Amino acid sequence: MSTKGVKFTKGILGPNRLGSADSISGIILQGVAVVGKIALGEVKTLYAPGDADALGLTTAYDTTNNVRVHYHIEEFFRMAGNGTKLFLMLVPQTKTLPQLCDIADADDYARKLLIASNREIKQLGICRNPAAGYTSVILNGIDSDVMGAIPKAQGLAEWAFDTFGPLQVLLEGREMSGTIAAAQDLRAIVNVKATKVSVITGQDYDFAHTLDAIGQKHAAVGNALGCVAHARINQNIGEVDELAGFNLTNAALSKWLTPGLSSHKKASEVEADWDVLDGKGYIFAQTYTGADGVRWNNDHTCTPIERDAEGKVNEYSISLGRTVDKAVRKLRAALLPKVKSVQPINPQTGKLPPGVVKYFAGLGDNELQDMQNAGEISSGKTIVDPDSNLLTPPRILKASYSVVPYGTIDEIQGTINLTVSN
Repeated sequence: MSTKGVKFTKGILGPNRLGSADSISGIILQGVAVVGKIALGEVKTLYAPGDADALGLTTAYDTTNNVRVHYHIEEFFRMAGNGTKLFLMLVPQTKTLPQLCDIADADDYARKLLIASNREIKQLGICRNPAAGYTSVILNGIDSDVMGAIPKAQGLAEWAFDTFGPLQVLLEGREMSGTIAAAQDLRAIVNVKATKVSVITGQDYDFAHTLDAIGQKHAAVGNALGCVAHARINQNIGEVDELAGFNLTNAALSKWLTPGLSSHKKASEVEADWDVLDGKGYIFAQTYTGADGVRWNNDHTCTPIERDAEGKVNEYSISLGRTVDKAVRKLRAALLPKVKSVQPINPQTGKLPPGVVKYFAGLGDNELQDMQNAGEISSGKTIVDPDSNLLTPPRILKASYSVVPYGTIDEIQGTINLTVSN
């Protein structure tokens, strides 16, 4: 046989690939230990649904234990893609959602997961699988567990930021109840500005309909977490363009044919209230006339939208939060090698000479320019304080960094008329 023409040889199967560092995620799921494979409180690293199956966390595991562990993991990878790094921790079903978020809790599961990941986690999903007999207490239109968890999750995120591992937290917004009008406005919670916390209330209605009464009130955090991992840091997970990759529907797999809420109502039943629900900061699944499939409505966080007189805005969305988080991580990585370094001082003034000021400003500007070149920010600037004291303790080089993010189109409004000519 001739060896000419086109010839292929089979490649060697390599290890699971590691995705972008921005996509590295974590998920905390209530479940049951699998003897010899995964214990409660143990951290495992997954790269595909098969890795969960190898731990015994299969569809049969979900059915046997009446949980949604495999489901959340499978949905994460369906949206994020196989090869995305996911840190997993199973925790007891007796824990409440506030306890799972509370860094002061005796078991401190969430903080232990972040430490075990070496602070690689950029977005963390926390889900509930209540045991049989669980009875929720509804507060302002949703399980009170959710409302209690929001400030605790913000405290967790603030601890993560202070310990050099900034991240976003996605909470399962279990069991919406009552009217949308009566639901708590997540952008106006008294004494709470949870800029790093989002509440997911959407579900795949047809899947939920196969579950028991407790399971029917779940929200699809695994899917939403996968969308965040898939997104560029400045990208809204609700982007409608098919090429963006956020269409939740897969007709061949019978996934997300009917969007629902964690009230186990079809989203279409409350379509007249979608704008109200969106304005209150909930993340739910919806359809668009003229576009096939299902998308998340937005990427809200649980905080008022604020802008001060100088034009500074708060992190009122996941994409804005992720943009700040990446800038902080990049700037720290660039500046950390300079800690304890010796620097010249102007002998006449005792202050920093212009060359040192310019050097450190350049370090910051280079990192921000990289983000701008990557299409992650619109612009960025570093300002170094020339009066920084490097002679007597505390010897602190002071600098400020400003970042202009990308904008997002929430709605397009136009007018149209018939005319006899243009």
